[in-house]
Amino acid sequence: MSNVPVPPRRAPRKKLKMPLFGGMGGGASAGESANRDDFFGKNFGSILIAMTGMAFAAQIFLPNIWAEKVYNEADEITEMAWDGTIRKKYTDAKHKSEIHYYLVIKGEKGKKQIVDLVEADPVFFDQIAVPQRVKKAANSLDVRVQRFTKPDTTLRIKFIE
Repeated sequence: MSNVPVPPRRAPRKKLKMPLFGGMGGGASAGESANRDDFFGKNFGSILIAMTGMAFAAQIFLPNIWAEKVYNEADEITEMAWDGTIRKKYTDAKHKSEIHYYLVIKGEKGKKQIVDLVEADPVFFDQIAVPQRVKKAANSLDVRVQRFTKPDTTLRIKFIE
């Protein structure tokens, strides 16, 4: 028993550490607690909760802030002045009784107007196409449409009462 060689004792291994989480398991040694240089330190849980709350608030409030104004009432459309090109034309029928006809008009300097013709007669929507230029004076319902294959046409928007 005395002739068996005994390997030398190895120094203890360093404690496992993960970024952002600090020491994994067990408390810190006496020398380590004095000069702790973790990224978040002891406040990681409260910082994580605050960041989660900010992300949740951003999901609630940012879509309303970034949403573009959609003109859908007859008075708003009558008071508008259009001078631009139709960039998008699409419909949205969430209910069978209510079909929304959308026009996206891009004016000078990239100004975008989104018009919902839900209260208007769909004949106007059917007579215009995407690459056409439209001009409408304020407080008027006559729209001058510049077409490529036909001479310019003046169309009238009629609202269904």
